[in-house]
Amino acid sequence: MDYQNKFCPRCGVNIQVGQRFCGNCGSLQIAMPTSTSLTAGPKKSSKKLWLGIGIPAVLGVAVTIAIIAFALSIGSKDRTIMVYMIGSDLESQMAAASLDITEMENANFDPEHTKLLIYTGGTKKWALDEINAEENAIFEVSNGQITKLQTYEKSLMTNPDNLTSFINYAYDNYPADLYDLILWDHGGGPIFGYGKDENSLSGSTMKLSVLSDALANTNIITSGKKFDLIGFDACLMGSMEVANILSNYSDYMVASEETEPGNGWDYAFLDDLGRDGQINTTEDLGRSIIDHYVVSYDDYWYDSDLSMSLVNLRKISSLITSVESLFTAVKDEITNQTFSQYSRTMTREKVYGYTGRDSESYDLVDLMDLCQSLNNTHGAEVDKIKEDFDDVVQYSRSNIDNTNGLSVYFLNFNKALAEEMLEKYRDVVFSDKYYDFLVKYKGFVTGDRKVANRTYSDLSENKTADNAIEIDLPDELRDNYQSGEIAIFRKLDDNVFMPVYRSSEVELDGNKLRATSYDLQFVVEVYKADGSIEYGWSAMFEKERTANYADYISFGLLGYTDDSPLGFSLKNHETHIRILPGNNEGQVRDIRVQSESDTGLASKMNLDPDKIAFIDFMTGTYKLFSDSGELDYNFESHGVLYGSEASIEKGDTYKIKLVDLDYDFGDIYDGKFKNTKDYYAEFIVYDTQGDSHQLNLVHIN
Repeated sequence: MDYQNKFCPRCGVNIQVGQRFCGNCGSLQIAMPTSTSLTAGPKKSSKKLWLGIGIPAVLGVAVTIAIIAFALSIGSKDRTIMVYMIGSDLESQMAAASLDITEMENANFDPEHTKLLIYTGGTKKWALDEINAEENAIFEVSNGQITKLQTYEKSLMTNPDNLTSFINYAYDNYPADLYDLILWDHGGGPIFGYGKDENSLSGSTMKLSVLSDALANTNIITSGKKFDLIGFDACLMGSMEVANILSNYSDYMVASEETEPGNGWDYAFLDDLGRDGQINTTEDLGRSIIDHYVVSYDDYWYDSDLSMSLVNLRKISSLITSVESLFTAVKDEITNQTFSQYSRTMTREKVYGYTGRDSESYDLVDLMDLCQSLNNTHGAEVDKIKEDFDDVVQYSRSNIDNTNGLSVYFLNFNKALAEEMLEKYRDVVFSDKYYDFLVKYKGFVTGDRKVANRTYSDLSENKTADNAIEIDLPDELRDNYQSGEIAIFRKLDDNVFMPVYRSSEVELDGNKLRATSYDLQFVVEVYKADGSIEYGWSAMFEKERTANYADYISFGLLGYTDDSPLGFSLKNHETHIRILPGNNEGQVRDIRVQSESDTGLASKMNLDPDKIAFIDFMTGTYKLFSDSGELDYNFESHGVLYGSEASIEKGDTYKIKLVDLDYDFGDIYDGKFKNTKDYYAEFIVYDTQGDSHQLNLVHIN
């Protein structure tokens, strides 16, 4: 029997024969049989057909019927999906939870075999009239509407008892063959956990140990069963540590290594639980969640970093064993003499939830990428990890370099908090042997300095024939060199300097540290709806650089339109910019509210560009020299902010471009700043212990 499916039943585009998922909308495809009754020629009666084909054919038909019956029995399994929705500031400021509930209402899933329940709370206000912020409640979504089932007194959603009682309610009242749990809100990875209740004065989160207790006490687990799938519609939860803990309670996990955009998951994946039984297995469900998530951002207003994986938790133990084998060997090999070599090898470019070296870091890196960095010296162990990893990560999609589907905690940049982070990590570690490796590694990171903390103002610098800047590094810096950056300052007045650009586009060649891109800064061009152009200026600081792109962050104030008396409120923001090789025009990747919480959770709050009234790009000014005229490496704030405003209205677009230092900004600035074009560059070297060393200033323009 031939199978074909000419058009996607969801979006209508052409589908190639045998294609399992629609390349346009991501929905799962069902192969339809081509009917032989439409061929030319006389019809044969069923009786004549049976007489003609004989016993072997009868057996073949019987087998076919049995296979179809088995497939139908899988597809008809009853599934109860529970969504634990901590609304938080995502709901009160963006109505993100209400938008996702609306997506669930619009989904065309089969209510006979799929029950969808939502537990709501944790926010100061709901956009949907049906939900009251002064209570916790359970709702059922069915046939395009939401119905309240149970009401509770308002209490913190980070209280594990609430999660346990919700799961028990669903289990007791909606029995099914399969139970799935989706945890919705902010996330902070294995160390900081999940969930931020906006009503909490302490800002407490649901740590992994607390989440584990909440799941362990449910009737599903105490009755000897497991969840079919646990998914996180939250940032940074796709880690080895989370997977290990959830393996006690679930067969599968769906989660992201990286932060999620503000819109989170696309709940149109529920369509694939439709009346035609498109999803027959948990693998199908996980793939559908991931594909809908990725495809939903194709037409989003910015190009976001995306990562999502389906993890088979039943096979995690083999992967843990192979990872232990590798890092036990590495632990034994790291000594005071070999540490710098291992640090250079293992420090990763990509760190998830990372906002630059000057900020606190989650130190979450891709597990497979970390292991593969040791392939030259431990090829056999890495090959075994790859084999086990492919069994565990059964499906993964990402547009991020070096991202394979599971992250792991590794002491990468966050030296200042290494002791504190490692102490917290002890509660969530997936392996005592891996923890022992981290403890030894941390000892070298935080131990006696390999490079003295001294002033390097005596280093000689020069401009080369190809217009690069070079500095000769002393042996101690060269031997323990990890990476370097160059920062550009604009001199505004006597001992008043403003940073305008920071980049890691430097290279070490022998003892020489060279920067080839140093005469750069950013200009903002706002293309008004009336055809005019406004200009602004922004200081941009590199967040990370890979072989395929460089990402920058700018800081400032943002006017965000709302219902306040002024018509807008001011928010601290980060504008994330991406520069592609050979193209100095920056792509705005998102505008994100800076987190004002000390919970450690990564924000997935992205601001709607249609509600932006203006953006102030701002940076501080610093005193770089002491009163005696010596370069002071503890830069002291001058207490003055500089920047420029870019008014953004609906219909406007804007670009951010890299330009040279001689770019004419026109009348953006007043007085002295407008006319000053006096620039200095400074190399910053990071050694293998994570310490930074600021070198002398170079006058470049």
